Amino acid sequence: HKTSEYRALLTEGYSRFPYTSSKAYTGLLSDEVGMFHEGNFFDSSDAIALSYNYTWQYETQMWEYPYQYYYRAAFQANAVIDGVADADDDSSEDKRQILGEAYAMRAYAHFDLVNLYGKPYDPQTASTDRGVPLSTYIDIEQKYRPTNVAAVYRQIVEDIEAAERTMTLEKQESPTLNYRFSLDALAAFKARVMLYMRNWQAAYDAATDLLPKYELVDFNASPESGDLPWKATSPEAILAWERPFGGGNGDLRGASILSDKILGLLDEATDNRRNYLNPVNAYDENWTPTLLGYCVNRSSSDRVSIRIAEMYLIAAEAGSYLPAELEKAKGYLLDLKAKRLKPEAMETQRTKVGAMDAEQLRTEIADERARELIGEGHRWMDLRRTTRPAIVKTYKDRTYTLNANDARYTLPFPQSAIDSNPELND
Repeated sequence: HKTSEYRALLTEGYSRFPYTSSKAYTGLLSDEVGMFHEGNFFDSSDAIALSYNYTWQYETQMWEYPYQYYYRAAFQANAVIDGVADADDDSSEDKRQILGEAYAMRAYAHFDLVNLYGKPYDPQTASTDRGVPLSTYIDIEQKYRPTNVAAVYRQIVEDIEAAERTMTLEKQESPTLNYRFSLDALAAFKARVMLYMRNWQAAYDAATDLLPKYELVDFNASPESGDLPWKATSPEAILAWERPFGGGNGDLRGASILSDKILGLLDEATDNRRNYLNPVNAYDENWTPTLLGYCVNRSSSDRVSIRIAEMYLIAAEAGSYLPAELEKAKGYLLDLKAKRLKPEAMETQRTKVGAMDAEQLRTEIADERARELIGEGHRWMDLRRTTRPAIVKTYKDRTYTLNANDARYTLPFPQSAIDSNPELND
């Protein structure tokens, strides 16, 4: 009944959100991860289950991506939306800020759900493509049946707009609170949603409006650890909520070895991002190491959901579809490159990017997103929303293929969810 209690409920939603195991683990599905080595896992049963994800064997043995936890977050957001306006004031915090964050959390949960379990957004077919159930009110008797993709995105946009009307904080006051939504985080999330919806002008406007407000970290300047983009304290951080996927934890290292494709995009001689990769070794009975490959150097304390580098990439991609903004789009891409590559590489990059047409630029932006956002849950989503290429993997001397435009680019609902709600497959 109190404002502080609604804040506590929303904080529970933030803390229990599936912020590690959802988008980040989709790296196993994409071409981001190049080798799956069970021996580096603490829990062999998890390793076996994840191997089915890695090879797109979507049977009951696969390791389930989160489902119910997203709906729990939506449930908690709904409770705040329903009651916080009438709560008894017992703190100095503005109820409108709490309400705005609840709308944003509900939108974020539905966005992740539809991009895991719904078909990729296509303006021509979204109104008939199967999406996911919507959860916008509390009624334990309601039926949770999937709606179409267009309806899910419509709800996401409506919630973003509701949050825009109610939220009061432009930025959170300190990095310790940077897991919470602010107006800046909401604008950045809106840019991402508009990009997925192919609303190029809206994505471009939302992203470019944020660029002057945040600083890109210069990797040429040997940044302090706390400034690195995947840290909550980074000047790049807009929303530091979810944990990225990396090799900092021993139980993840065998599942996060970068593919040759991704490693090949990071030029060892010119790209400073190579400095943030760790070798992954296997050991024989004599503890003699054998190099398996490289993973991203991330720790369990890292948090990154949205950062300004993504906004540069969104501005570049969306701008490539707007003829009047094409040259600016190239500039945004080069601005990011200048902070990541060694100075001697930039003259070649400026010549190369300057000569590109719009389609070539989009290909380069896709590669730059692969370089820049490793382990942050973007690669699988990027492949889904764009080209959906064929991917070939080898596991235990057997070859597995995800075909171009394969139906497996959309995950089936988890078996545990179907067991609880058979209407999911109606």
